[in-house]
Amino acid sequence: MADNWTQGSFAFRCTRAERALIQQAVNAGHDLCAALDPDPPSPELLAAFPPIDPADPWSGFRDAFDDPEFPCIGGDFAAVDDPDDPSLCLATFASMDDFDPSAIAIVIRHCCPETLAKAPIGFEWATVCSRPRIGEFGGGWCAIFADRIELESTSEPLSRALAGDAN
Repeated sequence: MADNWTQGSFAFRCTRAERALIQQAVNAGHDLCAALDPDPPSPELLAAFPPIDPADPWSGFRDAFDDPEFPCIGGDFAAVDDPDDPSLCLATFASMDDFDPSAIAIVIRHCCPETLAKAPIGFEWATVCSRPRIGEFGGGWCAIFADRIELESTSEPLSRALAGDAN
């Protein structure tokens, strides 16, 4: 038996309002995954994740994730005020065992429109194993733009390179 983990850690600048929105999304994700009733969504969160079912204010939030029944963010979120610019925050996502690149990217894309309008946000992650098993190590990268998310694992470009694709 072996244990596998996805690990990652990155930081980015965002506005204070975006930080508050990310924190609401992270808290809601934790509550929904634990089958707890989250606090009602704020108008800002409803605007970021518009409900698809008028009877369920969380339907748009849940639907944004790969598994709507389990909208867990998959990483620890923290933020502090930016010492160089009081209008901004330094935000971080990190985890040594349950980093979820897709879920984190979804939250950032929905919660940080002002920041993403200026520049994309990117990060990398690692996939590790407690034993030296073939094919159990790797990682990937993510680029978050205002209109899309691009994710790619290291196995995809490796397969292309081994097949002779120069791109």
